[in-house]
This record gives sequence, C-alpha cells and structure tokens, in this order.
Amino acid sequence: MKIQYQKIEKGIEILRIWQDSGIIRVPEQIEGIPVIRIAPYTFSLHKDEEEKNASVYQTGEDEEDDRFAQPEVLCCGGMVSEIHLPSTVQSIGNYAFYGCMNLKLFHGTDAIVRMGSGVFTGCRLEKVEIDFFDGNKSCLKEILTEIRYQIIATLRYQGTETKILFPEYYADAVENTPARIVETHYYGSGGEYRECFYRRELDYGKYDRLFALSEVRDSEEAIFSVALMRLKYPWKLEESAKIRYENYVKAHMEKIGRSCVAAVKERREIAAGEPQDVLLFCCRENYFDEQSLEKTITYAADVGQTELSAILMDERYRSFPKKKKKFVL
Repeated sequence: MKIQYQKIEKGIEILRIWQDSGIIRVPEQIEGIPVIRIAPYTFSLHKDEEEKNASVYQTGEDEEDDRFAQPEVLCCGGMVSEIHLPSTVQSIGNYAFYGCMNLKLFHGTDAIVRMGSGVFTGCRLEKVEIDFFDGNKSCLKEILTEIRYQIIATLRYQGTETKILFPEYYADAVENTPARIVETHYYGSGGEYRECFYRRELDYGKYDRLFALSEVRDSEEAIFSVALMRLKYPWKLEESAKIRYENYVKAHMEKIGRSCVAAVKERREIAAGEPQDVLLFCCRENYFDEQSLEKTITYAADVGQTELSAILMDERYRSFPKKKKKFVL
C-alpha cells in the first residue's frame, strides 16, 4: 500500500491511497503520528487537482518479495468496495467517497465527530459498522442521511454487539393539477427511521415505536427483518416492543419460512442474515406453529432444498412429536 499524506495540526491527513485491492484499511499512524483525517475527495475520481508536494508513505508489506503481487492502482471510484477506519480518525472531508458506486461497507468508530457534505454522494452503501469506545454517540445519523437505500448497521458497544435495519425510502413529486401544487409522496419508512436520533445517539425506543409504520409502508422482507433483527439482537429492547415483534413474526411464519427457503435456493442473504440461520433462530425461539412449519417443510422439499427440509423435519419432531397411539382391549 502506498499512501499520500500531509501533516496537519495534531496528526496526519490522508490524501490518496494506492493498492491492489478495493478493501481499504487505513493505518492508525504514519511515522509515529496518528492519522486523524480523511481529506476531501480522497477516494473520488472527481478530484480537480492532485497535491504535488505531499509526502508519500509505503507500508511495510510492500518491502517483501512481491514477485506475485498485483500492481498497485489508485483506490478511487468503482474500485473501492470496503473502507475500514481506525479509532484515530476524527473527521472525513467533503465528498471523500464521491462516486464510489461499489462501496458496500463502511467501518468506523465513535471517534468520528465531523463529516463533510456529500461524503457518500453516488454510493450505495449496504452495511455500516461502528465501534463505540466512549459513550453512545456516533456519525451513524450523518451517514444514513446521505443514503436512502436499505442499510444494516452493526453497532459494537464495548463487548455487546447489536444489528439494526434501516429500511429504504424514496420520495416522488406528484402534480395536483386542480390545486396547482406539487405534492410529495413518500414510499418506505426509512425516512422516519433515520430520525430516531437525539444528539447523535440512536434512540432505540423511538425506533421500535415505528414498527407499525414499517408494516404499512415496507416490503414483506424488510418488515420481518426489522422484527427479527431486534429480537435476535435485543439491545435496549423493551418488553412491550419485544411482544409486538414476536406477535408479528409468529403470525407471519409461513411467509417468513417461504422467503428464507427461496433465499437459500437463490444463494443470497436476506436483510435479517443468512436465511438458514434465520430459520434456525425461529425454530429455537418456537416462533413456528405446527401448520406453518409443515408448509415450510413441504415448500423446501418442492424446490429441491432437501437438506433444509431435513433440518426442519428434525425441528418438527422436537416441537410437535406425534402422540403414540394407545390400543385398549
């Protein structure tokens, strides 16, 4: 990895990075000085002018035998797939990831207290990971404000990990000709979920109270994923919210089971996680009733998922054992 940087007050600012992979792990320090800032347009193709007098740092692994190594290229635009920032980074400049259309994962810490404008313009983030070392405040709200697509947030609070889903949303301008006005129609509950913050801290109670809105506006998979992720990672989950989520899941287990089996067949994840793991979680928590479990087993067999069908049959045997018939002479 080759890093272009400059010294600023109290630390190092990263300007550009070259390497042979789109998975970028920014070092904590360069020459003993902490890396505290990502400069504007660092990972963007749209930078107007490159710095000419900046310093360059070559990481240690590049000094080893590199006969089979791929040539290093400038990490920007579509090449960038993941970004991992150390706990020393405190700010990210304007449009730092502008145009990184393949950026799927952002991993940072609660040390990030300043984010510029348009940082994720042109990105379609899918996952955000935040490590907390000092309290519960983070840059998560700023990230979500820029991304209208569905995002899974993994939040690690000093030994406790939780995952939470922020659904997709979009707005559409519809002309009301008789009234001579343009009305804005909103689709999806993601806009409201993105307002569940108070002074950069996620309000889990407010988040849980929005579930009724999600049931009305969101896709079936998004709705049950919101519920299952809160049940699987119950950080700050109040009992009333838990009951509400469980009631929804139990009432829709036939559809949830069918969606998970279809996802296994298509070899894709769902928002709630690996579909087979989701099914096993529902089994452990006794969310299936006998009828929904039987229909899920039948559907799995019909689409050729015999291994999954066998796993669910074991669950049927455990939860709903057949009563032995008694013969009385």
